[in-house]
Amino acid sequence: MKGVIFDVDGVIVDVKESYHFAIKRTAEEFLGFEVPIEKVRLIKFSKGINNDWIATKEVIRHFGREVELDHIVSVFNEIYKSLRDREKLILDEDFFANLKAQGIPLGVLTGRPKEDLNYTFEKFGLFKYFDFLLDDDDIPVDDLKKPHPYALHLCIEHMNLSACVYVGDSLADWEMVVCYRKMYDKPVEYIHFGDSVKLDNVKSANTPQELRLVLQEVLKHL
Repeated sequence: MKGVIFDVDGVIVDVKESYHFAIKRTAEEFLGFEVPIEKVRLIKFSKGINNDWIATKEVIRHFGREVELDHIVSVFNEIYKSLRDREKLILDEDFFANLKAQGIPLGVLTGRPKEDLNYTFEKFGLFKYFDFLLDDDDIPVDDLKKPHPYALHLCIEHMNLSACVYVGDSLADWEMVVCYRKMYDKPVEYIHFGDSVKLDNVKSANTPQELRLVLQEVLKHL
């Protein structure tokens, strides 16, 4: 059985006004001055940082300060909660309903904490489209989190897939698939969605319409 596994932030959900600004505002709390949102995004995506707490730490470090991650997490979480209702769907219910109607198993593999994932999926009514969801809290060992392919392996095995496509938007997503191919033996293809970072010689799509077409083509030849 072939399936599709999706990242959430930047793929299913637009987080430019939520998580990105939570990084910015948290960093500003510790730095004491304004940080351009463009700089936040450049640091996060150019370094391929999957976890936004760690991305915040890296932004703060970029400007010459070191702050313990525990302190960052507590501030970040409160700021994010004040911003999360700014989020909008990139891939809507019709997108997933169309795939489900074709009998394609769908999964989620995300670096979001469980509380954040549940809030957003409940808000947008997305739970019913997915056969399996794996979030950051499901992988308690930091060394096994994305871009390590262990989480992707868990998804594939739990969904009983013979092959799959992973749809992501970051260097970490691409690296995870590359590492999976080296460590495990089931065929996995990667589709890069959006323009947050450019990858050469990688299947890509910039709109839901393009993604639908690329997915169908990749699944056909997988």
